[in-house]
Amino acid sequence: MKKILMMVAAAMMAAMNVSAQRLQVVDSDGQGIPLVSILTEDGNYIGKTDLDGVIADVKGAAKVALTHVAYKPQLVTVASLSNGRVVMEDLNFGIAEIVITPKPYIYVEDFYRVYVYRNDSLCFFRSGIMPNAYDPQKKKLEQGSYYQAYAEHCQKMGPAATWFVRSKDLGAGKVAIGSLQKIEERMKDKYYVTTADKGANHKTYSNSKGIVGQLVGTANQMRMTLDAGKMQMYANEVKGEKKLLEKRKEMDYDYQYTRIYADNEEKDYDITSFIMESDHWEYNDKKSHVKFIIENYATDHYYMNKEEWKAKKKEMKETYGSSVSLDKIEEYATSHNIPALSSSTRQAIKKLRQW
Repeated sequence: MKKILMMVAAAMMAAMNVSAQRLQVVDSDGQGIPLVSILTEDGNYIGKTDLDGVIADVKGAAKVALTHVAYKPQLVTVASLSNGRVVMEDLNFGIAEIVITPKPYIYVEDFYRVYVYRNDSLCFFRSGIMPNAYDPQKKKLEQGSYYQAYAEHCQKMGPAATWFVRSKDLGAGKVAIGSLQKIEERMKDKYYVTTADKGANHKTYSNSKGIVGQLVGTANQMRMTLDAGKMQMYANEVKGEKKLLEKRKEMDYDYQYTRIYADNEEKDYDITSFIMESDHWEYNDKKSHVKFIIENYATDHYYMNKEEWKAKKKEMKETYGSSVSLDKIEEYATSHNIPALSSSTRQAIKKLRQW
């Protein structure tokens, strides 16, 4: 009987441990934070939170590192949490308001980081600074150079080169352009998404299968998070695009992003109010499951003319060149109030090889 009781107790403890693996990550107001990356102490990827800030299972990790583009990173001991609830501290990262002057370009300096995980292990990392000039009249964005980028990889040059190119194509260093109104119109027309007001500075976005995103106002910012993968696959289904839908299902395709703008009375969010964003892709390729994460921070906004734009590009190249170190890039991040890389991510990067 004693042996049976011990076995029952062990089973109950195991069940408790399993249930304790669920976490909910919230802000200081108790609002769930979506797209928080959950890592192990040594930088392996566990998963990300959903629109309610929940991750169902941290896979037995005793400690987890939490990172998000808009919050300060932290390391927490899972067993010490009350009901699996974690409060993240807002980064309060922002930009000075642009003073309108009679110059044709809006200059936006952008800091970015790119992470690629294969089967949960960091396999590629890249970080750098990108100067951008936007012409509001022509609605055209002109980018500077990627020479200042810093990159590391853990495989042969071929795959690493592919990720290097993909990180450009998928948005590293590219600021977001497009007003909230246009984004919502596109979601409605192309992805059959409806908008619902849930109170002051809070909207949800849904299709017939459920909620696929939200817009939350906080600290003079508007933060939009969308499950773009669900939106795309629902549109495939409605339009009868069976082959594309099946391919995405087969790939276990997932694409979500958070985009953050400075709030204003007109509720018009464009390049002048863009602050930061984080994009998350996941899919299966022929070898493994891949997770691709890009973070962007707009560090400077001001007006300039064509000559000043040329001079700025030259200055950036002379300052950072093609062999800038991670330490120098991180000094830039610190000076612009961007959260430092977590110790977990630093550990994972140390295992990689320089480009």
